Amino acid sequence: MIEDHNLNISEQQYRDLELPSYSMLASIDKQGLDVVGGVKQSFNLKFGSLVDMMCFEPHLVDKTFHKGVSAKPPTTNVKNICDVILNKYTGKVDEIMEVATPLGRRKSMKISSKIEQYKSDILDAANQLKVYKNYSDDKVFSTVVKAGKEYFKDRMSSRGKILIKPEMWLHASHTAATLISHPYTAKYFAQGVPGIQIIYQYKFDTVVNGKRCKGMLDCLVINHNLKLIIPVDLKTGESANKDFPMLYTIHRYYIQGALYRECLKHIVYNDFDFMG
Repeated sequence: MIEDHNLNISEQQYRDLELPSYSMLASIDKQGLDVVGGVKQSFNLKFGSLVDMMCFEPHLVDKTFHKGVSAKPPTTNVKNICDVILNKYTGKVDEIMEVATPLGRRKSMKISSKIEQYKSDILDAANQLKVYKNYSDDKVFSTVVKAGKEYFKDRMSSRGKILIKPEMWLHASHTAATLISHPYTAKYFAQGVPGIQIIYQYKFDTVVNGKRCKGMLDCLVINHNLKLIIPVDLKTGESANKDFPMLYTIHRYYIQGALYRECLKHIVYNDFDFMG
């Protein structure tokens, strides 16, 4: 059955598969072959991935993403001091880590997301960076804590996860809610419809024209009544709907449509259950 071809792996494991995909082909078309094994285009996948997971795998959102509280980084000096401390304490929050004392001894310390717990490290970092030279120790400490506590907490608490700024999180929540409830897209979230099967986050590794490639659909709709298989990839973004024809060309969505169609044809034509 077609569901047997759905890779039982996480989104990150899927992205780590070193196989051609729509995004790679689109990048080659836009930038040339330098994107293969060399300089790659940096795609902002955060928003789309967050919306997808909110819609299709909500139970994984908190394990994968961290909702930040800081809308923007602090001043350069404060950020640099925070970064020195973050680079020193590499564990996750509440983990126990061994650190060296100023006297060269070792001690165990629980990692905290509260920058107030790192007073000596703040003063050492300011001294190391040669900033706030005319400040008293107390003023250095209070300055860094006041301006850097949200930034520091976000960076500490998001270790092992993808950090999302609060405005992006809010936008993604609204987008997901709209997709789930809007008349145009609500049908893709309907459950229990007779003869209709929907597989979410359908990931595949197959062959097109003799070449292995991969793909991931938001959902694969199987209409058993009409004997139809419908691949669905919902597009999200901040652009107005009227701009979609232009975006269709800019982002090479026609490549995605053609590739996914050929991939599904190969899967179906080579599956024993579909023969006869």
